[in-house]
Amino acid sequence: LPSIRKIFKFSAYQFMFNIINYFSRNLDKLLIGKYMGMSPLGYYEKSYRLMMLPLQNIAHVITPVMHPIFSDYQHDLNHLASAYEKIIRLLAFIGLPLSVFLWFSAREITLIVYSDVAVFQIADQVQLVHIVLEHFQILSISVGIQIIMSTSGSIFQASNDTRSLFLCGVFSSIINVTGICVGLFIFQTLDAVAWCITITFSISFLQCYYQMYYITFRRSIIHLGKQFLSPILLSSIVFLTLFLITPFITPYSLFINLIIKSVVFIGIDSIYMHITKEYNLVKLFKLKA
Repeated sequence: LPSIRKIFKFSAYQFMFNIINYFSRNLDKLLIGKYMGMSPLGYYEKSYRLMMLPLQNIAHVITPVMHPIFSDYQHDLNHLASAYEKIIRLLAFIGLPLSVFLWFSAREITLIVYSDVAVFQIADQVQLVHIVLEHFQILSISVGIQIIMSTSGSIFQASNDTRSLFLCGVFSSIINVTGICVGLFIFQTLDAVAWCITITFSISFLQCYYQMYYITFRRSIIHLGKQFLSPILLSSIVFLTLFLITPFITPYSLFINLIIKSVVFIGIDSIYMHITKEYNLVKLFKLKA
């Protein structure tokens, strides 16, 4: 019992957050299946699953190791915040330009990934593009902020403030449920649901980091804002470049289109990093070699 009492407060908030977060993350699928039918749910689920792939393969690799590493700094919150801001900056450089790339490459990615799925073999090209493509394109806008926000839980845990984690989960759940209901029952379209979810993710992001900086870190949120200035500039350059070249390469095949956009995306990222000296990519590749 003494051991349980020692961890109860920490674990109870963590447990409640996990339950709330699970249901808020899956409520959209439950409601769409209930009120719009299985076919719209199938299209939405495939779009959502495609959007989650970069999140799972980037953030979910980093998140499990952050808690044990950063917990060493739980009594020095300034050091913890400074160290975490380096992670945020790195993830912003990955996630924000990636969101732009996914927006412009949604057509190619959707058609290539799902070209052999049975559900699309009975659907014509127009239906595929206008249902799955639009949902994925809308949801891809939130990929960058989701990659960053997915690491916030480990920081709340490392700073021994799972109460704030729970409060963020409650706020996020209320906002998400409200957004889903607005899209589903007021606008009554899957596009509206996707837009509402994207907007609620953005609102939850702002609330989560407001809570983290002013309650947990007791630190000005300006420090956080500074980490986004350069990544936003890079994302703007990627956006402008892809916006200009996309009309000229559209007549080509899907694979060629995707290759060209990928080369442009990676090339701009690499050149920007080299010019601004944000990260020494040459040294990094030499170390790996």
